[in-house]
Amino acid sequence: MKKRLQGLIAGVLIGAALTGGTVIATNTTTLYNVIANGVKIIVDGQKLNPTDVNGNKVEPIIYKGTTYLPVRAVANALGKAVYWDGPNYTVYLGDMNGDLEYPTEELNCDDNIGYDYWCTSNNLRDNYDNIYTNAIYQSGIPWGIEPCYQKICGMKYSRFKGVIYVKQGSTCNGETALTIKADNKTIYTSPIINKTSAPIEFDVDITGCNDFKITFINDDDMLKDVCIGDAGFYQ
Repeated sequence: MKKRLQGLIAGVLIGAALTGGTVIATNTTTLYNVIANGVKIIVDGQKLNPTDVNGNKVEPIIYKGTTYLPVRAVANALGKAVYWDGPNYTVYLGDMNGDLEYPTEELNCDDNIGYDYWCTSNNLRDNYDNIYTNAIYQSGIPWGIEPCYQKICGMKYSRFKGVIYVKQGSTCNGETALTIKADNKTIYTSPIINKTSAPIEFDVDITGCNDFKITFINDDDMLKDVCIGDAGFYQ
């Protein structure tokens, strides 16, 4: 027997199945009539009983003659990893190896629990006239305070990627270096950075990291001209 459901389904209907429900709230919502008709899924001759990540049953739906299947359940049946990148409304299937096109969370989000004299920008150029997004840099460093960016990752990210660069037009004659710590263990140290340094790309494995921290060594006036851009956390 057909069951007609009426609910809020935003954007691509298949996204609802990833979250384990049929209701998604976004910036814009549209009201649709969909049908749950007991659609069966057979994979390699075996019936699939689709569930969400919590083991709850997820039922396929029909909208305007097209059947929408729960991606996570089907991907699991095919032995494929699946990831719903909510902030970017993107579904990833298969082995990602941290190579998501977009970060799950950008570095310049307002969740720094460390030193709070960071500025953000999306248009600071380097000495090679490149422009970076999601950039942060230091400003107004009080004497005796360790300049650091600190975040609780909750062990939900696998990579931290970005570019270290010097702001265009820097006249500072000092030098510094950046270090990344995971749970108080140094896992990355950049080359020494001065006003003539080329941009430095980094890609650091932070799998299992809870306490994430960016600090600087040999810091002096140079520090205020060093930026971290195109940076973010990837699941």
